[in-house]
Order: sequence, then C-alpha cells, then structure tokens
Amino acid sequence: MKTKYFKSSVLFAAIAMLFAACDSDRDDNPILGPNHTASEFVVNTSAVADQYIQLTPDNTVKLTWTQPNYGVNTVVHYKVQVGLNENGTEKWGDFLETGFTSCNANISGEEIAKAICKLDGFATEDDYVDMGFREVIMRVVAKIVTTSSIDVEGTEISSNTVSFKHMAAYCNIPSKGCLYVIGNCSGWKEPTKTNAADLENWKIMETEIGSKIYHGVVEMPEGDLTFRFYTKLTGWDGGDSYGFQVADEATDVELTNNVYTGSGMTGKGSWAFANFPGGQFDITVDLNKNTVKFELLP
Repeated sequence: MKTKYFKSSVLFAAIAMLFAACDSDRDDNPILGPNHTASEFVVNTSAVADQYIQLTPDNTVKLTWTQPNYGVNTVVHYKVQVGLNENGTEKWGDFLETGFTSCNANISGEEIAKAICKLDGFATEDDYVDMGFREVIMRVVAKIVTTSSIDVEGTEISSNTVSFKHMAAYCNIPSKGCLYVIGNCSGWKEPTKTNAADLENWKIMETEIGSKIYHGVVEMPEGDLTFRFYTKLTGWDGGDSYGFQVADEATDVELTNNVYTGSGMTGKGSWAFANFPGGQFDITVDLNKNTVKFELLP
C-alpha cells in the first residue's frame, strides 16, 4: 500500500479549522503535520465471500474495516467502490452514492446492482442481459473532510480489495422510461424486444427519471387511427398495456379544436379516431393522475 503524506499550507489550515470548531479552548489542539501518514486501512474478508448472493432491492451486503491511522482522532469519511474481476482483470466502476463515517456498512443490494449494471454498459432496461453469478470486488476509500465538506488534500487512501466470488445483479438501470405507441399506426407490431428497432420511432419519453409523466410528438398517418400504449416490451399479455379501458376494445373519441383530453388506465382498451387527417400528434400521458392529452399540431 502506498504511503500518503500530508503537505502544503492548505492542508495545515484545513486541519486546523476542522479541530478548532470542536476544541477551540485547548492550547494543544491536535494538528496533522506533514509527517503524519494514513496507514493500517484494511477491509475484512466477508463471512459470506464464498456464498452465492443474489442481489435484490431489499437485501444488504455487510463490510467492516479498520480505521486509517492518521495519528490523531478525527472523523473519517468512507466511500465504497464496486468492481468486477473478469478473468483476473479488475474493472472498477463509480463510487456508491451512500457514504459512511463508521468502520462498517450495510450496503444496499440496490446500489450494488446499479453499479454493476453501469459497469456492464447497460443503458436501458431493453439492453439488460442477466449475466448470472460473477466475482464482484469491493474496496473502500477514506479521506478527511472539513466541517465545510471540503476534502482535505492528501488524506485520501484506498483499502485492499475484497472479493465476493458468486454475486448476481438484477436489472437496476436509472434511465428515463418510455411508452410505446402500439396500434394500426405502427402496424400493430407486437411489443417485444425483437421488434424494438421497428418501434423506435413509436415511443414517447418520460420527462424526468421517475416522474411517470411521458411526452413526445409522433407522426401519425391519415385515416382511421387506433392505438394504445405499452410501458415495456413484454408482449401482448405481459401486463404492461395502458389504454382507454380494461377491456380489449376500441372506443371512438374525437378531437375538439385539435385537442383530446381524457383518462387512461391499465388495460388493452384503445383510443380510436375516425378519419384522422394525419400529421404530428403531440402526446402527453400522466400515469400519476391517469390522464392523457392528444393534440394535432398545426
């Protein structure tokens, strides 16, 4: 492990500020000088390192470690980094969002799975492939942070690497969701992954990740128009259909001043516009309020 040395007047001032707020009435406030080193930082091998671990949104993985020896008592901030061991080559991802100030952590399976999915390069749920059980590695990075949340230069130090021999992620990809417009306009293509390329131009996107409000402009053909929405490409009977009603029946509706507003629900009922003039259809679907707005743009 490489030894880290504290240096520069910036470091000296930052550490002085850190301790002055806690113990300003002392004449011998502890100060880290350039000869102090951070050392003795070891993450312990997990008791479940060799077990098969299927990550879920609800389970956790526990890590414990020793505190780096900075030479004085101080609060240390820790971040956990997740990686993969691929045939002897370590591949590291980003640090997990949750940080810690104690020498142990119950790390959420949700955060670990998200990190693994990002390492695998999955951008959307449609890209996801179950990679099975693999060797997942972790390490912890420690550093001192001032009371103003400023990193103290030279105090960062990485731990050893620990391994979980058999760990499996699940699909946890933070991205904007989409609704697929499925109907005679899109040739009634079945909403499956094999038809994803054909349906690429027949979807509207979530306005923000997790908002459940979808908006987009779709070029609709002239003639009788019938459609509903699918939240995922899971087939006709995957339970992800959203329409006018539950029953698999089309309901005639009309534009008023080129606008239609109404309600929606989980189901296979379609909206039907007779003699649609064709053109750009501005579509907004709010799954929070179960409302829809369709507007034919001039």
